[in-house]
Amino acid sequence: MRTEKAAGWRTAVASALGLACGPSVLAVMTFGMFIAPLHQEFGWPVPAIGVGASLLSLTIVVVSPVQGMLVDRFGGRRVILCSAPLFALSLAAMARLPDSLLLFHLGWVLIPLCGTGLWPVSYLRVTAGWFDRRLGLALGIANSGIGVGTVLVPVLTGALIGAFGWRTAFLGLAAVALAAFPVALFLLAEPGPRAARVAADGDTLRTAATRRPFWLVLAAFLLLGAVGTGVIVHQIPLLLDAGIAPSTANLVPVALGLALVAARIVTGWLLDRFTVARVMTVHLLGGVVAVLLFASGPGLPAALLAAALAGMLIGAEFDVLSYLVPRYFGRRAFGRIYGVAFSVFQIGGAVAATAVGVSRESHGSYAPAMLALAAACLICAALFQGLGPYRYEATEAAKVHLPEPAHPTHREPGDAPSAPGR
Repeated sequence: MRTEKAAGWRTAVASALGLACGPSVLAVMTFGMFIAPLHQEFGWPVPAIGVGASLLSLTIVVVSPVQGMLVDRFGGRRVILCSAPLFALSLAAMARLPDSLLLFHLGWVLIPLCGTGLWPVSYLRVTAGWFDRRLGLALGIANSGIGVGTVLVPVLTGALIGAFGWRTAFLGLAAVALAAFPVALFLLAEPGPRAARVAADGDTLRTAATRRPFWLVLAAFLLLGAVGTGVIVHQIPLLLDAGIAPSTANLVPVALGLALVAARIVTGWLLDRFTVARVMTVHLLGGVVAVLLFASGPGLPAALLAAALAGMLIGAEFDVLSYLVPRYFGRRAFGRIYGVAFSVFQIGGAVAATAVGVSRESHGSYAPAMLALAAACLICAALFQGLGPYRYEATEAAKVHLPEPAHPTHREPGDAPSAPGR
């Protein structure tokens, strides 16, 4: 038992390292840093370069359910080991980019495809397989890798671009990406036979889709994607509109990033003690305060508070998703269910990134868009409150499935049955 616990915690730490070297950081969080040098070298219009980010997001929408299926069938470790070298090669290939906007756009389709096995669900499914009562903390540790990478990798990328140019920066990112391979090979471990038997319990994707909580989760993560992306993409232009100096505005996202890292661990710890609905309601109320502060045209102190509150909400999102899947649907189709929700999240983000910008152009202010995001947070909190009790509760030894009552009464089709409180 002690050996299994050690393997589980080692896997959680390995997952954090792997996610820090994955496409969620190396592709998504660094894209914007290449816009200026590419514009300067090739003369491409900035909006045309930005199309690459849209293609990246759309490809993630397609890739996520496929990844979930592969992970459920072959296990996360195998999928990671196959994807890590391909992802590193795709980044290295960008260092040889010619003066062709078409090839640039194609590159941002191939990068997420080559990194198919490296998006979070591969690591989170492996980590979740080792834990039950401390599932939240373990997932928080694993997810913290994205937060740490979000803080550190842009600093590395900026230093490489400044010292050696953007082509060398892509090679540097490729080297970081390749580190995921030895991490998975030597540190990441699939759950043992006992945990594997537990992981076989639960709903299929088709069965989960007949239950009301499944659709509430999708609706909630559509809105979460909109709120998080709307804030991340537009926070600096919003602060510049409010009269904050560019040099100061560029530092505000650091507060968001640090809060995001803290939220990964704190939220995981809270999920082992309180329900998903309670934890997310608190974070979403903080999100309401954040976007209302942004809507007010904040000064620096208010902007820092808003960024920190937004970072706590954004940091909680995928801890919560990876925790609620096994609690409401079991672990049998963890990858597929997570993958579908992750795709829906990306759709919400893609819509909001454009819609918030259009609102700013139409009204001359970010205030209407921020008010809409505040409303989205409140609706999202109501959706989480509607999830009801868990169907798969934690126990000392293993998760226990709470069966459907033989003759349910006063319950809509697909609702979760009653379960003991936490």
